[in-house]
Amino acid sequence: MSKRNTTKWLMLLVLVLSLLLVACGGNNMANNEPAANQPAEEPMEEPAAEEPAAEEPAAEEPAAEEPAAEEPAAEEPAAEEPMMVDAEANGLSECVVATDGPLAGVDPSDVSIVWWYNHSGSREEQLLPLLDEFNNSNPCGITVEGQNQGSYNDIRDKVNSSTAAGELPAALVVGYQNDQAFYQLNNALADLNTYVGDATWGLGAAQDDFYASFFNQSIHPAFGGQRLGFPPNRSMEVMYYNQTWLEELGFDGPPTTPDEFKAMACAAAEANGDGTGGFILRDDASAVAAWTFAFGGDVLTEDGTHYNYSGPATVEAMTFLKGMLDDGCAYFFTEGYPNPEFAARRAIFAMGSSSGIPFYGGDVLTVAEENGTEPDNWGVTAIPHTTPEPVQNIYGGDIMITATTPEQQLAAWIFVKWFTTPEIQAQWDQISGYFPTRQATNEFLAGYFDENPQWAQAVDLLPYSYYEPQLISYQSTRDGAQEAFNAIMQGADAQATLDDLTQTANETQDELMSEIQ
Repeated sequence: MSKRNTTKWLMLLVLVLSLLLVACGGNNMANNEPAANQPAEEPMEEPAAEEPAAEEPAAEEPAAEEPAAEEPAAEEPAAEEPMMVDAEANGLSECVVATDGPLAGVDPSDVSIVWWYNHSGSREEQLLPLLDEFNNSNPCGITVEGQNQGSYNDIRDKVNSSTAAGELPAALVVGYQNDQAFYQLNNALADLNTYVGDATWGLGAAQDDFYASFFNQSIHPAFGGQRLGFPPNRSMEVMYYNQTWLEELGFDGPPTTPDEFKAMACAAAEANGDGTGGFILRDDASAVAAWTFAFGGDVLTEDGTHYNYSGPATVEAMTFLKGMLDDGCAYFFTEGYPNPEFAARRAIFAMGSSSGIPFYGGDVLTVAEENGTEPDNWGVTAIPHTTPEPVQNIYGGDIMITATTPEQQLAAWIFVKWFTTPEIQAQWDQISGYFPTRQATNEFLAGYFDENPQWAQAVDLLPYSYYEPQLISYQSTRDGAQEAFNAIMQGADAQATLDDLTQTANETQDELMSEIQ
């Protein structure tokens, strides 16, 4: 048997064994989900920076509104004509029962639902008053109970265990787009196209307010265009840069193109003269995708159903990074997260998730205090690109509505729509440090932008967003992409290595789609 076939069957065997464990009520033996704000071995997870002492960065935790002391009685639902619900309003003006369309006759009044999420610590403490606000204000009398279920891995196990046992999981769950694909093999999720476009309960013109890439990320070509999740927040792959150091080296500001990027990194490396100073390489699949996008390509085929790591953009990007490594302008740092290295001027550039912004800021201040100097000015910018405009890799978990009952599904959608209104989303962004998924949210964040300029820099890049694969096989493919990156940096032929990755990934994808039904 060839090495490629052996790899494919090993990956398939791992997934099948995981399914068997779930069906028997077991959990994963190794939980790869890290503590809050740490990088996770998850598709499109936000690889963050070094973990602070507190569970959440204090700067990202404004006080949330206190819950009302007493829950008011829900208004009586209108009995006759359906109304057009204003999606821009924080609450509904009245509760109705649609008389036509796919949701005709579904009454969401007095429905209680449960939301399984991964938020913990002070983030959860500040989320709960928002849930109280919804529970106390929505005229349908809907009650949402939030439950922290641990990591994304834990939630995945619990959903799989519930469906395998023929039980209904929580009405709302969080997870990534490849989780959605896996769940839908068992028809476990509601198609949200039904709700988004509904005449009574839909979004109407508010659809246009969402950033297109966020809004479309959970539409699955492999499942006939079903919308299997909805985006409450996102993070982004960004380039961190030291503005003070760039100016000292004779540069005005951060790079736009790869050539500018290399020149600046090489100048910093030469200044340090010890193998550091340039760019810290990052080898995970999100970085591979980000560089591919920046070089004008994609890691998916045009129809979105298979992988394509073999295209010229990925080859050129990996070859470019290998050249930086060979020239001493980039290096690997394997002793932890890169933000302390960046703060100590051992790297003028570092690449990572926007969720790391508060940690980079904290370390820059710490270094300045230790040295008795003014802190360096620093910022975030787009991944250097060959395209006319940036193409930024964004990622984040969605809220999914599980296939329960029509009443629970509609109640869950009413909450999701409320939670993603601009006013509420602005509160959640300040609590969580995530980015908004709607443009109108920025109107409620002006003061926060002023207090967090690097975060504001990243928000300016949201219109240039693109996203990674939603395919069911992306978990194992992420591992393969990381292996391919490291092999290329160690001297393997880029084209041959990426061709092998593409073939293996597509074989695994086809195998999973055909055999796990």
